[in-house]
Amino acid sequence: MSALNTIAVASLLLGLQVAVAVAADPPKFDLAPTCDAVARFSIVAGRDKESCLEDEHAAAGTLAQNWSKYNAADKSQCIGNVTTGGPASYVELLSCLEIMRDAKVIREGDPLTAPGEPTSRPIPRRRR
Repeated sequence: MSALNTIAVASLLLGLQVAVAVAADPPKFDLAPTCDAVARFSIVAGRDKESCLEDEHAAAGTLAQNWSKYNAADKSQCIGNVTTGGPASYVELLSCLEIMRDAKVIREGDPLTAPGEPTSRPIPRRRR
């Protein structure tokens, strides 16, 4: 594959990912491979395919309800993360978006990380 073709394919894939992230609704995932794997490799009693599907549907509902509230860049990054390397999961997507949201709140609201502020107070030396 020539360098130009590689660039074209990469641009197409990135463009599709961004298009999905800015869509009005969360992406549609095939949950069968995800929950089949959970059931097959589960070490927790009661963690079967049905309970996995219940968790996935609950996460999908939460995502659908709050999709417009998530940052577009976070959606793009999280969709890329959960669709790479294995079956996609709404639970993973929701977790990723919540982590990204919470990290931003911490980053913007933590006075210990404000520019010009010390990150911790000096420890007093003990007198002898």
